[in-house]
Amino acid sequence: MSLVPFTHWPDEFAERYRRAGHWRGEPLSQMLAEQASIQPDAVAVVDGSGALSYADLDRASTNLAQRLANRGLGQGDRALVQLGNQAELYVVFFALIKAGIAPVNALFSHNRLELVAYAAQVRPRLLIASRA
Repeated sequence: MSLVPFTHWPDEFAERYRRAGHWRGEPLSQMLAEQASIQPDAVAVVDGSGALSYADLDRASTNLAQRLANRGLGQGDRALVQLGNQAELYVVFFALIKAGIAPVNALFSHNRLELVAYAAQVRPRLLIASRA
């Protein structure tokens, strides 16, 4: 598998973000676990059908990560994700990170033709999309 090169942030920007505390050098999943520990009942995600607390988001994403791992998905795999701005997007995102799967997000407005072309480039082992 050949990796697609990407442009790194310029060093001066990266250093400024680190000094300001925006880049903490820790996984996002660790940040979620920290918030779930500090304020488990605080609202983490709100969508049209309700809200998820930090504890709910951490628990749901951990459960999904384990289910993905049980199916043989993990470190080095990629998942093409096409979900709307809903709570499930964040559950899926954190689950993929916890499982070591790289989430590659597609716009919700992309049609089948665009997704097929995107998938040909990304070569995901998993597609997660809304039926809508």
